[in-house]
Parts: sequence; C-alpha cells; structure tokens
Amino acid sequence: MRKFSIAVIVGTLLLSACSMTGSLKSNDAIQGAIEAHLKGNPNLSMKNFNTEIESVQYKDDTADALAKFVSKADANSSVEVRYQLKLDGRMWKVVSSKPVGSQGMGGHGGSMGGTMGGSMPAMPPGHPAMPQGKSQASPEASH
Repeated sequence: MRKFSIAVIVGTLLLSACSMTGSLKSNDAIQGAIEAHLKGNPNLSMKNFNTEIESVQYKDDTADALAKFVSKADANSSVEVRYQLKLDGRMWKVVSSKPVGSQGMGGHGGSMGGTMGGSMPAMPPGHPAMPQGKSQASPEASH
C-alpha cells in the first residue's frame, strides 16, 4: 500500500511538471511576454492595436515568434514583427525584434519586402529616397 501511495504522489508531481512546461510553450505565454516588452516603450500606445501571434517555433529555452499588430482604427493596416525570446526562469523575455512587413499603412499599402541597409524594410515603389549616411533609430527601439 505504501508503494502505491508513493507512486501516486510521484505520478501527480510528474503530471504537474509536464502541465506547467506545456503552459510555457503556448501562444498566450509568448503574447504576454511580447506585450510586457512593448509596455516598456513609452512612445507606444498599446490601446491602438490588437496583437495576434501568427506562429511560434520553440527550441529548448528559446522561441522564434511572428507577431502581427492590427490597427483598431483600420483593420487593413497591420505590421508584422519577428521576435526572438528566451526563457528566463518561468517567464519568456524578448531578446530581439525585427520588423518584417506591413500592410495598408498610411498610403504605403502593400507588403514591404527586401531590406535597405540590412535591417530596414525597403520602401514601397514611389517613396522618396532616404538620405544615405543619416543615423536612424534602431528598429528594436520601437518594438
């Protein structure tokens, strides 16, 4: 009888540990980490957009997530950002972010593809040329 009780306790603990690990590998956990990261940016009003997690790939204690931010004022306006996250204890933390495209943003409609200078998305056709050599804020600063 004693062995049975110990087996039940051990089994319960193992199931509990598995369910906690599973909850860490969820879109909700990733979305929470991204939103916590964005709240740290005083120039960003999170009430103006909805956050959608498009995809997440997990590898050990890291995750690669694609998030889509859709304007509440215009559902056709959105921005996609790729996030690299790392598990820190029992919480995901954003390590880096990179914009990957946008749709319908203020007359600059259509997907933005390619890169300018390696990290900035290319401007749509017809957009005035950006001056070379001017220093610009890093994309991470706004995401």
